[in-house]
Amino acid sequence: MISTSTDPASAPPSLRRVLIRGVAVAVLLVGVVACSGDDGGGDDAAGSTTTEAGSTTTEAVPDPYHGHTSTIYGLDERWICRPDLDDDQCRDLDVTVVDATGTVTVEEREADLDAPIDCFYVYPTVSADPGVNSDLEWTPDDGEALTVVAQAAQYARSCRMYAPVYRQVTLAGLFGDEPETGGSARDTAYEDVLDAWRTYVSTWNEGRGVVLIGHSQGAGILTRLVAEEIDDEPLLLDRLVAAHLFGASVLAPPGEVVGGSFDQVPACTSADEVGCVVTWSSYPADRPPVAGAFFGRQTEGRRVLCVDAVGLLGEDHADAIVPVEAPLVGNAGALDALGDLETRFVSVPDALDVSCQATDTHDYLAIGLAPGDDIRPRDGFLEESLGETWGLHLVDMNVALDDLVTLTARQGEAFTDR
Repeated sequence: MISTSTDPASAPPSLRRVLIRGVAVAVLLVGVVACSGDDGGGDDAAGSTTTEAGSTTTEAVPDPYHGHTSTIYGLDERWICRPDLDDDQCRDLDVTVVDATGTVTVEEREADLDAPIDCFYVYPTVSADPGVNSDLEWTPDDGEALTVVAQAAQYARSCRMYAPVYRQVTLAGLFGDEPETGGSARDTAYEDVLDAWRTYVSTWNEGRGVVLIGHSQGAGILTRLVAEEIDDEPLLLDRLVAAHLFGASVLAPPGEVVGGSFDQVPACTSADEVGCVVTWSSYPADRPPVAGAFFGRQTEGRRVLCVDAVGLLGEDHADAIVPVEAPLVGNAGALDALGDLETRFVSVPDALDVSCQATDTHDYLAIGLAPGDDIRPRDGFLEESLGETWGLHLVDMNVALDDLVTLTARQGEAFTDR
């Protein structure tokens, strides 16, 4: 579970189009390099205070960012998901379930607005804005919002989801349409997320447990945030239910579960452990990462942690969920496959085998097809759409998304039962 080290042609063509298009979740990346510090908000805990309410004394929750205010994240429109918003995008979670026989059913699912824990999510590189940093504007049809839906919305069944928009390093900034991206662009992205985090903690958290969730650029930013803001801050470390970080490098010495990227936050070793990290980068099981593959590569003698959520849960196969409309790709007519599809998601349960594996240079989550009779066109999950150096980066989270939601519920229960 932890590492430091049937023929698709037989499926109906219409069903094939839905699933193959669905798995091409175009969530493009960069592993964000940790740069310089930040200047947002106060860093000192406020300490406990008391207020008198008649004859009852109420102790306030200590706030490590006491007095923090934000001109950006104090605005409702800077949040793509927030449980008190009327336009919260992390609702409408029903899924169209396709089983191994090709039978299609619709399953109703709802966000749990009374969940005992929160989630704070940062999306990967998806902005098509010009320049090296995106703006702060978004609509439900933008890549930013569609990616939040694709990766994070289902988590809202297990936690109250907070997902800010931020001035990320854009696709243009990554791929050469603009001058080479420097540290200042990465710092801009990080400082926005830090501002949003401090605003969330000071305004809405109220001492609740929280799961941090990120992919690619978002995971890199959150890795830095854990290291700089949480790892040595007892008030926040005590509220960390887990960090779910995918498509970025969380490092540890060979054979160890902590001591590289983080001093206090180890790899999770059970489904009921809290204050730990679940992390991986994925590659096809029959095509291990090549020497120059970007993700999961050891750095300066330290290995990249891999924690298999499916294994933690004791399940045999992964339950994948893919969006009907994928960022940067869209459905492109694929919805015709199932007629008037009413859900935003397609669930493909027990479709894949996953396990943490290692080569001399890489640690990764190996993805293969679950054995048995299965007419679903699952090969789309194993397509290295961006080439072998990228592996299965685009579907890192979706290959086991339902398992991650279940794991979040388990970790939340363990946290609240402490």
